[in-house]
Parts: sequence; C-alpha cells; structure tokens
Amino acid sequence: MQSGITASTELQEAFNDFTADSSFFALPITISNEALTPQQPIPFTSSDFTSSLPSLKDHLQPKTPIYLILRPSPAVNHGLIAVTYVPSVAPVRQKMLYASTRNTLTRDLGLEKFGDSVFATDDFEVLDPGHWEARTQGAGTKKEGGLSAGDDILTREERELQSVKRAEEEERHGTQGRDLMGSGGSGGRLAMKTTDDARQALSTLGQEGSFVQLGIEVSSETLELLKSEEGIQPGGFLEAVPGDRPSYSFYHYPGTEEVIFLYTCPGSSKVKERMVYASARASVLQLAKGEGVNVTKRLEQGDTGEVTEQRLMDEAGLKSAGAESANTRQGFARPKRPGKR
Repeated sequence: MQSGITASTELQEAFNDFTADSSFFALPITISNEALTPQQPIPFTSSDFTSSLPSLKDHLQPKTPIYLILRPSPAVNHGLIAVTYVPSVAPVRQKMLYASTRNTLTRDLGLEKFGDSVFATDDFEVLDPGHWEARTQGAGTKKEGGLSAGDDILTREERELQSVKRAEEEERHGTQGRDLMGSGGSGGRLAMKTTDDARQALSTLGQEGSFVQLGIEVSSETLELLKSEEGIQPGGFLEAVPGDRPSYSFYHYPGTEEVIFLYTCPGSSKVKERMVYASARASVLQLAKGEGVNVTKRLEQGDTGEVTEQRLMDEAGLKSAGAESANTRQGFARPKRPGKR
C-alpha cells in the first residue's frame, strides 16, 4: 500500500544538510500539501544518543503523527533511524497516510542511508532509552539470522499497515467515527462543515426519480452539494455520476420506495481524497438519515462503469421484462425423472 506522496525538493535539500552536519541529532518531517516536508533540525544536546532523546518530546504530540530521522551518534553519517510516530488516537486517515508513506520516505532519501526503521504509537516508545536498548538487542538477533536492514524496513511496513487497515475497518463500520461525528453522536450531525444546500437537497429524496449528489471540498473538509435533479431516469442518473472524482450519490428509484446510495471512488483519485471520502462515508449516511432519508440499498464501486442500469434495477427489487417473460413461460416445471443407471 503506497500513498503516492513523495519527498519535496525542500526535504531533499534539508536531508543533505542534515547528513552533512554531524551536530544534528534529528530531522522532523511532516506531510503538507501531499508532500514530505522538513521541519527545523534538532541538534545533539550531548554526545550520547539516549541523553538527546528528551529534545524530541515537544515534537511528539498526542494526536499528531510525525516522522523523525535520527542520527545514532555525532560520529556517524550512516545507519540513520527512520521513526514513524503515529499516535493511537490520531484520526484514521492520518494514520493511513503516515503509515503508507513511511516506506516512500526512506526510498526517496536513499534506503542505503538507513540502518533501522521504527514505528511508534506512544511517545515513551521514542523517548524511553529502555525501548531503544531492546530494539538494539532485537536488531542484533535479526542480523545474525541474515535479515538485511532493507528487508527489515519492508517487513515492518507490511506488519504495521495491518493495524492501520483494522482502524479503517472500524471507521467503515462506524466504531471510530468520533473525528467526523458530532460529540453527541446525533445521527444528522457532522463535525465537518456541511453546506445548507446539501442538507436541503437531501429532503427532496422523498420524490420518485429524485437524485442528489454530494462531494467533499478536501482542502476545507466541507461537505457540499454537487448536483440535484428530479424526475431522472436510471440511465441519466448513472451518466451524472462523475468518473474523475469521488462522490456520494442518492437516487430514489422510480416506481419504488427504494433509495439507493452509491459511493464511487475512481482509481485516479488523489490519495487524500480517497482517505477523506472513505472515512466520511458512514457519517454522510447518518447525515442523510437525520434529514429523513431512508437509504435501503448501498453500493460502493471504484469506477462508475461498474454499475449498470440492470444492477440498479436488481437493487430496486425489479425484474426486467425479459426475465419476467422467461419465468412466465417456464412456469413450475416438474423436475425430470433421473435416468436409469
């Protein structure tokens, strides 16, 4: 799993300066505007690695992920340590973003320059000298078994991303929605901003053939109305779903009481779009429910071409004319008698 985010030119230059100056102990790095961006480097407070660890404390915030590139000693410019700090209470999409980009960080800067990769969810895992001593002992055991530093980074990447995927599943099923839902858990309330016309449009879905499409302005994390139409046929509904961006679409299928919710996220979507839309999906459904919309069918697809008029008809509980006539002609046919052996 890769995020598509890359190291900025600014980071490349800062990293070169960091490796060239052995007085620097740490280089903090964050993700900003879909690029890996450096912060001010931190100097050694002594000639000892563990004695300099307390200088990292202010950079380890309770809910904010960060990368830290650490120098093991002022005497060396190789064998750097790539620390990924992702607090367990950080927003799910931030967890995914930082965990899925950490491998890119070391590769873009030069995998051969790193001797270890550490993933931490609590600040004491970074600040406590005892944890570093335990890691050093563990690394020695692995090297005796023939595992290279590069292999170690990749295997840790795969293992740690499993926990991020579990967090995403929790978000999908509504168990970790507190960063998007209102504190009171009200079904129709979003912590992210929602425009008035988006809410008002949802109230029109009581009419057959009505169609409402919502999207998220990612930069401001605002849920907004993209389209709203009435009396639209299934083919027109599918044509109105964009193929170049994620969207949430609600459609009241004509002649039924079925309201279909269609979430699409094309493969060409930016990584941040995918994460924001995925984490907000359950809350958007709660918003619709709070506005009186009874969603009876839910569809999730990568691309719009994967959903057809026949699929919509099936979801609405209707049969095509061809299928009905075939069933009528067949009737209740008596099963054939088994042949003789």
